[in-house]
Amino acid sequence: MPVKVKVNVTALNRLRQRPEALLRALEEPLRDIAKKALDVSQTLVPRRSTDERAQYADGDAPPQPPLADTGFVSGPEINLSRMSVTMTAGYEHPAAGAIHEGFHWGEEIINPPPRFLKQGFRKWRGRTRKGVARVIKAHLAKHFPSR
Repeated sequence: MPVKVKVNVTALNRLRQRPEALLRALEEPLRDIAKKALDVSQTLVPRRSTDERAQYADGDAPPQPPLADTGFVSGPEINLSRMSVTMTAGYEHPAAGAIHEGFHWGEEIINPPPRFLKQGFRKWRGRTRKGVARVIKAHLAKHFPSR
């Protein structure tokens, strides 16, 4: 997720030498988008048909829980060697999976998520970019005040 932020390049290079505090500060906007995107994707998740629900109404247990009931948000995962912080949201179900949202100074790993989860995240990406830009500017101003 590219972010355009006007900053002092020297201060940014010094910040890259000790990224722990910035990565911790970025947890909040990333956690917010993960939670909101999972909420949006809940409305897009395929549901069981009435025939499938009737099949398990007589007490037989379904082979796995319904997809909509397996949502989760986890993280943050901070990787200092890649200088990244990542939140994960998705579904613990064979028909779906997870999507990762994060801030990375290193290479990004691309693994396409299911359509309904991608749509949930697409809506909130702009707000996340603004939140990340706000945190980076505030962190730079706090740690490297202008002279």
